[in-house]
Amino acid sequence: MTAGNKKRVPQTPRSSTRQPPRCASRRGLLRAAGTAGLAGLAGCTGFVGRAQEGVEYWTLFGGGDGVVMEEMVNEINENDEMNINRQRVPWDEYYGRLYTSMVGGNAPDLAIMHSRMMDEYEDSLVAVTDEIGTEPYLEEVAQGGIVDGEQLAVPLDSHPFGLYYNKEIFEEAGLDPEDPPETPDQFVDAANAIVENTDHYAFDSFDGEQGVEVMRMMLASRGGRLLDDDYNPAFETDDGLAVVQEMHDWVHERDWVPVDPDTGWDAWNRGEVGMRLEGSWHISVVRETEFEFGMTKPFIMPDSTDPVTLGESHMMIIPQSEDRDQARLEDTIETIRLLTQEFNPRWGYEAGHLPASEAATESDELRNSETWSQTLETFHEMVEEDELLRPPSTPRTSQYMEQIYQPLDDMRAGNLTPEEVIEAAADGVRNTFRN
Repeated sequence: MTAGNKKRVPQTPRSSTRQPPRCASRRGLLRAAGTAGLAGLAGCTGFVGRAQEGVEYWTLFGGGDGVVMEEMVNEINENDEMNINRQRVPWDEYYGRLYTSMVGGNAPDLAIMHSRMMDEYEDSLVAVTDEIGTEPYLEEVAQGGIVDGEQLAVPLDSHPFGLYYNKEIFEEAGLDPEDPPETPDQFVDAANAIVENTDHYAFDSFDGEQGVEVMRMMLASRGGRLLDDDYNPAFETDDGLAVVQEMHDWVHERDWVPVDPDTGWDAWNRGEVGMRLEGSWHISVVRETEFEFGMTKPFIMPDSTDPVTLGESHMMIIPQSEDRDQARLEDTIETIRLLTQEFNPRWGYEAGHLPASEAATESDELRNSETWSQTLETFHEMVEEDELLRPPSTPRTSQYMEQIYQPLDDMRAGNLTPEEVIEAAADGVRNTFRN
């Protein structure tokens, strides 16, 4: 769709709700059940059992990074005496099934978990402080797996946000495609140039949970927070309103962003959007498009005192299990070591995520790769310059995020004002943690 065809017609954005079953809170139920009572809870959870011998490994990776993970596991199985049974669970089912398996007493030996989910599962994880430790990993990334001084998860990567851009549209707008914006002012200038000099959208930005992360990133860039230490909303401030107002104006005042997220996504893939906020995972998608792309720092919030990117991590966890013997535990730990250390450079240059292993980020095989020059060098630079914000792990993560992204999505559709978004989101967050 070209700029001349844009219509600000309110539409209902697509849903990206991704949350577990709600017969009880995960952390509370896991703690209350204990090992002896797990099987009795299967009726609530929908019991899922183990299927094979060997290390049972659950992942949620799909698309390009899913293929890479499958290939790495197959290579380990071919060259080592271990047997890893990799099971890919669809994203929208993943945490529900993981929760079910843990409460039902049939958890996998090894699973992927986003760092922001750690608080909800920490009471049912095996500590690996002595077996693996944090020394091999980038310090800030490794801290996502530390709870009360114990290492309960090992980082596989960090997957920060970057600002991807269409080099062909930059040229058409009179911008230098090899000198992309790296400050909020430069971002505004680039967006205005695209709208004024081309028939394309300048930008595509937020939808669903990603809208919460964009809000968190922009708020942090102005010294603010989404939640305080007691899980109260911390965005009922002038800075919070300024961030939401900015997100509103992208769509409804400046015509940078289409109203409908699906329109924006489709237009981006057709080469009709100048810039898009996405995480490291997006490289496998954008490589399939027919336009030349670049990526730069996602510093887009005006009046930012400390611009940052948001970078969560894929962590590797070992759920507690009475059935796991010592030999399988040792194989599980060795699987973690291989994937987060030996195979970590490959995870970077093939899957596109910033490897968690410090040695991997310094390896020639990674730094000589096309992925390093296209995206990972910029991500690594932001980590080294303390420009990476790791979202905190909290209870009820999916639930509180839903209370924020639903008003944001309604605002994009034209149904709420920024002030109404702040009020509705704050009330929703308070109710989430009060109940």
